[in-house]
Amino acid sequence: MTPSVFLRIVDGHLILWDYLHHRQFEIQTAHLNRLIEISAGDSPRDSEIDSDIADSRVLDNPEPDEWGWDYLSRIFHVGTQIGRNEQESFDNENPYRGYIEYCASIADKIPDMFPTPEGNISPLPHPELEKLESVSLKSALWNRRTHRCFRHEALDLTTVSNALYATFGAVHGRERGDLKDLGLMPVGYRRTSPSGGGLHPSEPYLVAVRVNGLEPGIYHYSSGGHYLTAVGPALRPGQLGKLLCAQNFAEDISYGIFVASTFSKMWWKYPHSRAYRVALLDIGCLTQTFQLVCTAQGVQSWPTGYFNDHQINALLGLDGKTSSVIFFLGAGRGDGSVAPEALAAIHDMQSGD
Repeated sequence: MTPSVFLRIVDGHLILWDYLHHRQFEIQTAHLNRLIEISAGDSPRDSEIDSDIADSRVLDNPEPDEWGWDYLSRIFHVGTQIGRNEQESFDNENPYRGYIEYCASIADKIPDMFPTPEGNISPLPHPELEKLESVSLKSALWNRRTHRCFRHEALDLTTVSNALYATFGAVHGRERGDLKDLGLMPVGYRRTSPSGGGLHPSEPYLVAVRVNGLEPGIYHYSSGGHYLTAVGPALRPGQLGKLLCAQNFAEDISYGIFVASTFSKMWWKYPHSRAYRVALLDIGCLTQTFQLVCTAQGVQSWPTGYFNDHQINALLGLDGKTSSVIFFLGAGRGDGSVAPEALAAIHDMQSGD
């Protein structure tokens, strides 16, 4: 019939959602039955139900010429676009008026920009970023690699502290004096990577495995205060590899970072589902920054988005709704881009074993 609608049952009511145009309709079972008949090829009738369906225009949505994934991904792709009817609502004469009025209407609902879980706090060494100054951007870009072969070695806490601060820290300070000078109320803060609205919904959770000067365990990193808050004990041997869907070479890293997205930070300002794209892009920018910082420090790194979301959310104390893990970053001393176990499997396949 159409790939751009789906049905939800909400409190006993049937809701037909036209996600191409961001419209919702409450329908009766008679409408549903009629939609099924039309999708099977039945001709239009002169009836009130057919008139309702025609007026909704839910059957006008064209089939895609080509789509290589399933419909869940298409719902995300189409549903996070600005709807066709929304594009026509912009004020071309004064395009900023509506945005300014909207910002003013939510100014009293600003969420906490620096959420910190309860737990024992561990101070971090003051960042020592001189080494980053001695490495050119070109050198860091050209030498950046994704490594999956680590040597089971420990890193100093200062090295970890530098990576956390240079990637996730509020490096420009918590106060946005540049905006205050313009007579504006600053919201959010600034990291070294850009973020939609300066909200920085991405929260880092450090998994300390082999870090000199820090007990193994799981910690939340405070972007505003540059300190760690303990949120969980050390992982058991083999547990990290299982959480990362059998990527067992992770057992040899020095530390990792689960990057979670705090969606509620963005819901406050950006209620449109398009903001989910921005949350993902936010983590993409941070991933590149993290790998460049590691490269400049002579540390090998590895990113992955393949893991057990539900188990990790429980481990981090996240509800999976307002906040959820999205990505993982690993770092340590390494020798190559391919895990030894993978090379052994390849050799066995080639030899016929």
